[in-house]
Amino acid sequence: MRVGYLAARFAALACVCLAGCAHAVVIPATSPARRGTDAVLVLPGFGYSRAGEKALRSLETSVAAEGMALFVPTYISRSGLVESRANLQRFIREQRLDRYDRLHVFAFIAGAWTLNPLVEMLELPNLATVVYDRSPYQERAPRIADEELHFLTWVRYGSPVFDVARTPYLPLTFAGAKVAIVVETVPTSFIKGHEQAARAPGPFHFECDAFMQRYDDCLYVQMNHDDLYVRFKEVWPELLSFIRAGRFTSAANRTPPSGDPLADARSR
Repeated sequence: MRVGYLAARFAALACVCLAGCAHAVVIPATSPARRGTDAVLVLPGFGYSRAGEKALRSLETSVAAEGMALFVPTYISRSGLVESRANLQRFIREQRLDRYDRLHVFAFIAGAWTLNPLVEMLELPNLATVVYDRSPYQERAPRIADEELHFLTWVRYGSPVFDVARTPYLPLTFAGAKVAIVVETVPTSFIKGHEQAARAPGPFHFECDAFMQRYDDCLYVQMNHDDLYVRFKEVWPELLSFIRAGRFTSAANRTPPSGDPLADARSR
């Protein structure tokens, strides 16, 4: 039993090192004719790693072709959401994101919990677009980590996971921005491994209205939370469409999954 405990602690500490290898990404606009017009700010969450960083850096050519700048901060603090919010505010100030005509944000789950209160405080005047990554599965992961894996979660991440678990979602009310939601429909291995705890709060609701956030468009992706980081390039065309037209493409899947995807995942 002691050996297993130590092995688990070692594995968790190893994850700290791996997660720490992901760095901020800053790709300035390269087109002189369109420079300074649009900036895309991606707010990663607890799953951000070297693989996620690589996937986001692979967008450089696509972003440059649109004359945009791309920013991906490493803002999450072990101290919790308050310090994470201060880090994000500092990043926005230091990168002078207010100099762009339009600021577009893609927020992973922890990013939403960090961003929304900050927007309400600052009311970023150039905020034009916010696209949220939401998941009826993964949004239960912080509570499970808090209640069942508290020590190992603290070793790996510190306090922000607990803050997300205990803080109700504060919806964005800033009227100046268009809002969209990207809904994950596949459970991660963590959720599948803790299925009973994940089901405990009640049924999973995939309907867009269930996320308590106003939205102008909403789509579903056949990905889990880990997939979305490393396959972000697949979502980029939809994000770009929403930035340009205020709608996802006609090819976007706007139909929520039927049945019980978690049970289907277990049977495969």
